[in-house]
Amino acid sequence: MRTRLLLMLLLLALAVPAHATEVYRCVDARGRLAFQDQPCPPRSRQRILNLPMPPPAVPAPALAPPRPTRSAPPAPPPRPALPLPALYRCIRATDHKPYLSTIGDPQPYAVPLAVLGIQPMSTARSAPGIGAPLRPPGPPTPLVSPFTGYYTWVQDRCAPLPRAAVCANLRERLDRLDTRIEHTFQFDRAPLQHEAATLRAQLRNCR
Repeated sequence: MRTRLLLMLLLLALAVPAHATEVYRCVDARGRLAFQDQPCPPRSRQRILNLPMPPPAVPAPALAPPRPTRSAPPAPPPRPALPLPALYRCIRATDHKPYLSTIGDPQPYAVPLAVLGIQPMSTARSAPGIGAPLRPPGPPTPLVSPFTGYYTWVQDRCAPLPRAAVCANLRERLDRLDTRIEHTFQFDRAPLQHEAATLRAQLRNCR
């Protein structure tokens, strides 16, 4: 062990000059060579070597502190639940076709008598009901119709949807909206995403 240490010191001393130190080179009667820091034993050939001392160890450079990593911005908190919108199933007065509306009491509107299949000069009154013409006091509106006849007042009839039907409608709208967002350019998504967030907030009342 001591021999290996001295050999390493010798190699370092040859490479880097410094202050000298004494090392004993010993060869015994059997011709074995040894280097040591004490005089050789009797009957050994001794030679004193002046070797330079190794330079002082250079401290390793201090490591730079790690740069703080930029964490992703926190996700915005979910919007609070919004009340379910009121939806109505309405029947159009002119063709009796159903549609959905957020207005449960639509305003009356004028349509030509011919659209309702009524003769322009007919004085018959329809029984009240869904899609029945609503005649205000007085004669029909005296406007010439492009369908050849006078106008009369009608009003669509609406009934509120049950809660389960409203929730189903919101889910269907949200599915269509998410698909539309996926196929829309990034700079056009903001209003669609706002609408989708509103639907999700309303759907929290459907759980």
